[in-house]
This record gives sequence, C-alpha cells and structure tokens, in this order.
Amino acid sequence: MMKKNSGDIFESIEVDPISGQYFVHIPEQIMNELDWYEDTRIKFSIDGGEIILSEVNWQNIDSIV
Repeated sequence: MMKKNSGDIFESIEVDPISGQYFVHIPEQIMNELDWYEDTRIKFSIDGGEIILSEVNWQNIDSIV
C-alpha cells in the first residue's frame, strides 16, 4: 500500500487548448494503487492548502452533498 507522502510525485497543471479547461494527469502508479480506472468518479475537497481526491459511490451521493 502506498504510504502518505511516500516519495515525491509531481505533475503540472495543464490547459486543454480547445476547451480552455484545466486538468492534471493522475500518475499510473496512483491509479493502480487506488484501483481507479477510466470513469471512476472522484470528489475534490480542499483542506487548508491541499486538494484531496477521493472515490465517490454515486449510489450514496445524497448523503455527501
């Protein structure tokens, strides 16, 4: 299991040249560790100066919002 802050992984914020939307690539090692895949639904949370991504079970979405 990947440990919190177990090495530095850096990615840059990019902008899609067509849509103008911002995006960040999630490294494959993180996707594999979390067992995430294309179309996995994630929730963005801000805690102080950090962004937290977590998987969302959309069947229980009403209890999250």
